[in-house]
Amino acid sequence: MNGLSAALMARRSVQFELAFGALATGVATALRFALDDVLPPGFPFLTFFPAVMLSLVFASIRCGIVVAVVCGLIAWYWFIAPVGALSLTSGALLAVGFYVLITTTDVLFISAAVWALQELSLSRAKATALAQSRTLMFSELQHRVSNNLATIAALLRLQTSQTKDSEARRALTASQARITSISRLQRRLHSIDVQAVDAGEYLREVLQDTLEVAKESAPVTLTLKAAPLRLLNGAAVPLGLIASELMMNSIEHGAAQTGKTIVDVTLTVDPPDEDGQIAAMLEMRDNGPGLPPEFDLDASDSLGLTVARQFAKVLGGELTLSRVAARGGTLARLRFAVPPADAEAAQPHDPDFTADHDILHRIA
Repeated sequence: MNGLSAALMARRSVQFELAFGALATGVATALRFALDDVLPPGFPFLTFFPAVMLSLVFASIRCGIVVAVVCGLIAWYWFIAPVGALSLTSGALLAVGFYVLITTTDVLFISAAVWALQELSLSRAKATALAQSRTLMFSELQHRVSNNLATIAALLRLQTSQTKDSEARRALTASQARITSISRLQRRLHSIDVQAVDAGEYLREVLQDTLEVAKESAPVTLTLKAAPLRLLNGAAVPLGLIASELMMNSIEHGAAQTGKTIVDVTLTVDPPDEDGQIAAMLEMRDNGPGLPPEFDLDASDSLGLTVARQFAKVLGGELTLSRVAARGGTLARLRFAVPPADAEAAQPHDPDFTADHDILHRIA
């Protein structure tokens, strides 16, 4: 069907049309003479119908009409009694009228098909142009959003350099890091071609970005182990923001007495429950001094933890922070349900799973 459509839509030169029409007419005429003794009376136009149809399809409508006229005259003159004259008897007129009806139907049918294909091609061209315009506008919008976020981060950096108060400088630096992190998240996820991401690879990039924007002078060691899991952008955005906030909290408060911060991140996927729902668990553990005994996450006035807690609600998950009794430090746990569209790509947690995303990142 595609080949036929291409033949109907192809533009032929006048030379090609003349050659094809002459060949079709000549072959049809020769074949009709060859079959004259075999065919019973009443089939003067038998071999000319294919010639007309082939000319309409493979040459042009114009060529098909010319071939129809020439073939009709040839058949009328040589194969309708009395032979050798364009007689106007009732039988001859009936046969010629039947031929005109059939060839006219062919011309109209092929013309309608060509018109329909042209309209389809025009619609496809408009759709392609619209899609390209949409992609261009989308890219331009994302570019402007990223530039605006970068401008805000630059203004905060300038304000930080002019601020003398250490507490204010710390707050401005944290805000700058958050805005830069959001800008990078926006660049990674808000693509018209990207609708889902690999959770482990995505977390690796987000956490490395967080380390880069934090610009801590103390060394930081980060390790990540993640079970295979695909996440749609709607779930990946809050997960990335939560991970980034928890990472910045560990960098700010999780340094051990040695001054070296170690952060271990694990993403696991639980087996489906009775209803087929799948839950995932993000754990982030540092080696810092740990939480104070009276710590209450819901009552905490930390901006970073408040942001993480709010995005955990957006994700439909539960965020908890606890002290690691065995070796000290803080353990943050985010448990969330994997949306149905993502659950098909999730693999249940195996305690001995081999991580696809092991990284070791150091800031000296």
